[in-house]
Amino acid sequence: MHDSYVIDGYNLIHALGMIQKHLDAGGLEASRRWLLDYLAELFGEDADRVTVVFDAKQAPRGLPRHQAYRGLHVHFAPKGQSADDWIETLIANDKAPAALVVVSNDHRLQDAGRKRGARAWSDQTLLDFLEKRPRAPKTPTTNTEDRDGKMTPEEKKHWLEEFGLLESDPELKEFFDLDRFD
Repeated sequence: MHDSYVIDGYNLIHALGMIQKHLDAGGLEASRRWLLDYLAELFGEDADRVTVVFDAKQAPRGLPRHQAYRGLHVHFAPKGQSADDWIETLIANDKAPAALVVVSNDHRLQDAGRKRGARAWSDQTLLDFLEKRPRAPKTPTTNTEDRDGKMTPEEKKHWLEEFGLLESDPELKEFFDLDRFD
């Protein structure tokens, strides 16, 4: 059985130093997005086993309370509840608490997880785990600069098919008029 993770989102953002007391407009949303991108990247194919919970009072307008982001499950706590309350609900309703990892520096959440048989990790324990976790190899680059500027015949064919007709497009004619730069 694979582990699943419930992460206290704002708690982890604070632990990573991604938030200041006085945020510019959009700063909180940018911090959330950065955290989600970071977690999605590090969890990779296992991102679908990660739930990140944020307080709803700072949820972006128009977003659903539950959504998927790059495989991650993102929850904004229901109205009238804190993220901590909602995480406790998720812990209580988990069907396999022995495979659950609760990630927060909040002792209340750690205790709630342990009472159900889940593991409780601090934010630092998660970061240490992610740092040691093997990552999927990156796909080989097709950047021609990495091969002395030479394209394979297949690459050349692909790019000619992709962009070969642009020169004859009347809306783009001005971009191909090299005499206009004289």
